[in-house]
Amino acid sequence: MPRSTSSRRKNKWQQAPRELSDSVNGLRRSRNLPDGTWSVQNVAGNSHGKVYVCPGCGQNVASSTPHIVAWRQAADHGTEVGVESRRHWHTRCFQRFR
Repeated sequence: MPRSTSSRRKNKWQQAPRELSDSVNGLRRSRNLPDGTWSVQNVAGNSHGKVYVCPGCGQNVASSTPHIVAWRQAADHGTEVGVESRRHWHTRCFQRFR
């Protein structure tokens, strides 16, 4: 019997987009600290090969190691805020300094 030329599986582009805000909000949390409110997100290691500098200790944070990404939600005196000012921290450094 000849095969059908059309696939029986649904094309992923024809499916309705799924809502990701609930799953992302579970990973990101807010912390009220003495220097303002921070958004904190745990990051699992990946194989991108990027290297960041931890603002707590000044050492390299490899993207392959689990770490924390944090940024201020609001700040006084023109300090950078928002996702554009996010910094990658060693988990231990963030707990120690924040």
